[in-house]
Amino acid sequence: MKLFKFKLSRLYILLIIIFSVSYSCLNITYPIVIGNLIDSLGNNYPLRNIFIILLIIFILLFFTSLFLTYILNSFSSKISKNIRNLLFEKLHLLPIHVLEKFENGKIINMFSTDTENISNGFAQSFSKIIISIFSIILAIYIMLNLNFILTFILILLSFLMFVISKYIVVKTNYLFKKRADLIADLSSYTDEFVNGKKTFEHFNYSSISFKNFSTKNSNLYNCAYKTMFFSSLANPTIRFISNFLYILIAILGIIFCKFNKLTIGNISTFLIYINLFTKPFSEITSVISELQISVASLKRILSFLNITYNSKLITSSKNSLPTKLNYSIEFKNVNFSYTNVPFIQDFNLYIPAGKTIAIVGNSGSGKTTIINLLNKFYSVNSGEILIDNININTIYNLRKNIGMVLQDSKIFEGTIKENISYGNPNATMDEIINASKLASAHQFITSLPNGYDTYVSDSSRLSEGEVQLINIARIMLQRPPILIFDEATSNIDLLTENLIQNSTKRLAKYSTTIIIAHRLSTIQSCDFIVFLENGRIVEVGTHNELLNKKGYYYNMYKKQFTI
Repeated sequence: MKLFKFKLSRLYILLIIIFSVSYSCLNITYPIVIGNLIDSLGNNYPLRNIFIILLIIFILLFFTSLFLTYILNSFSSKISKNIRNLLFEKLHLLPIHVLEKFENGKIINMFSTDTENISNGFAQSFSKIIISIFSIILAIYIMLNLNFILTFILILLSFLMFVISKYIVVKTNYLFKKRADLIADLSSYTDEFVNGKKTFEHFNYSSISFKNFSTKNSNLYNCAYKTMFFSSLANPTIRFISNFLYILIAILGIIFCKFNKLTIGNISTFLIYINLFTKPFSEITSVISELQISVASLKRILSFLNITYNSKLITSSKNSLPTKLNYSIEFKNVNFSYTNVPFIQDFNLYIPAGKTIAIVGNSGSGKTTIINLLNKFYSVNSGEILIDNININTIYNLRKNIGMVLQDSKIFEGTIKENISYGNPNATMDEIINASKLASAHQFITSLPNGYDTYVSDSSRLSEGEVQLINIARIMLQRPPILIFDEATSNIDLLTENLIQNSTKRLAKYSTTIIIAHRLSTIQSCDFIVFLENGRIVEVGTHNELLNKKGYYYNMYKKQFTI
């Protein structure tokens, strides 16, 4: 399984086996030495040799345990790192339409809780199982040589202890799985609340959201309480049987000792073996509990990593777009639907190279869908999209040639300079400043405490307009041949909108530009405007031509302005 495969993984597994076996052998050996020491007290046998042997055994036990702990921690850390790398790689590979089906909280939970459950659970359990198995086998062999009857009684009651513990653990299996699902659900709801806190408060939904959270938290508490209660029954049961064994072996040992069937040292050895022999059963029981949690997390991660999807993208071709700035865009007989219900139907649109067009329409008309199809975020059901007569499905560097300014553009954690050069990390400072000036962002950036070295994050107190200007500066630095503005000015003030409009005009000189906008004042100078309705083109023309038609565009314009 590739989750556990990384550099030197086999060496780690080999070392874990070696040190686990060594630890179990040393741990089983010392009771015999102690028994011999007790039997030698009445003889003239030199005790110094026995003490030296005991000292060597305990020193070896210490270092074996130390190295085993270090290897296990290192192994589990590497497993965590490997799983997170695989998860992040999968996030990159999955198309957006597949990724949108997952809640953010559940994805974050896979990177944190589920990953730790797997790495710690499997790494620690692997060692415990080896130690337990070898301890049981060696202990049985040694005890049989000491006294068959006492060994038989010990094995019988220990087996009974294991059966009872196993029964309790199996009963908790459902609760462990349910608890893991409730944790993921609570994480997802918390993430939703953090991202939508303004909306919650705006609609006075805080009390309801708190009630919903309390309900989810109470459900998790009740499930976790039951899970811990049932799983905790195992240890008291084991301790009870272990104490009973201790008393029984002590009584029988004294009886055998009277009839010279055992020595005092043998009895002492057996009493030590009660703990050493029953402890592996306790370990195996706890391992089963840990493995149940780990398996539940493993199933979630594997189901995510093994997601398959039908892709119509052709990956064998390595066509790259030409570098000259004459990129035309053409949609030919494009059909697309999110469900079984047709949405984009027989869509045909040609955008000449270097032109600026606007796509408008009511909410849900398909504006953003068209952009998503152009970016290959979704695959068309039929038809094709061409750039310079090249099918975008055969272009591997497509998005490198498309610059997007979105409604909710993101600021990344880092300096202003790093944010602007995000798509071009090798840009010089002069290039960054020049791009900022073209984007009308230089003035507000230099007014910040540390200018271009000001540290910002997604939670920084930059206005939405300032964030947009930084994003436009980022695009200015790249100067992509295709430029898309998707509702870029819908959430900002008129002054900043004018700045962005000026920046857009500068960028449009170098690009084939598509603008999606609700504010019709921002698109009046476009070369032509496309009006969409239910995934279809219903009107095409310049601003004045569409007003004169007094159709869809005219009615929308009339709602925003007094003619």
